[in-house]
Amino acid sequence: MTAIETYENAAPGWSRKAQRLGYVGAYAAFLQGAVRAEGPVLDVGTGPGVFALSWLEAGGSADLTLLDPSAAMLRQARAQFAQRGLRPDLLNMGFEDVPRQLRFDAVLASHVLEHFDDAPWAMQRFADHLASGGRLYLTVSKPHWCNWMIWLRFRHRWFRPETVCEMADDAGLTVVEVHRFLTGPPSRTSLGYIFAKP
Repeated sequence: MTAIETYENAAPGWSRKAQRLGYVGAYAAFLQGAVRAEGPVLDVGTGPGVFALSWLEAGGSADLTLLDPSAAMLRQARAQFAQRGLRPDLLNMGFEDVPRQLRFDAVLASHVLEHFDDAPWAMQRFADHLASGGRLYLTVSKPHWCNWMIWLRFRHRWFRPETVCEMADDAGLTVVEVHRFLTGPPSRTSLGYIFAKP
């Protein structure tokens, strides 16, 4: 089974599981007080839109473009946003297919970096799609035995925070915040990052 097929199969229950495991609340706490209220926003690997919805709950711009190679995930995202009367732009493609000239005031990517074969390339592309003064908001898996259980299904990787920050620095970004989630599975599996493009 390909990675996209794995995510297609997981799409129907993804949002409920993220809520149950505490990721929705953790994302909201991470983004509170740190979002951009205006300007175009790209959510890379949006899945059913969990991170983008947390962005909106924190007061972030609703000028959203949701990107995912899984059509099933985007259908879930469309339905969730429609319940709130919103119609974000949807891009059903891989990140590598996004036109390089597109620029955004914010780029979101929750648990996406760890799925690229070439993570430094992905970080550079995140930076390339940011307008000057824009910000990158990431959540990334960190070393912890819990991630081995997730790996069995999704074959992701994980990174130490110094590695993530080094990749961002190499891409010309500066660290604004490294956020530690306080409770539940997010505290064991993930860290949040905000980087700025000068």
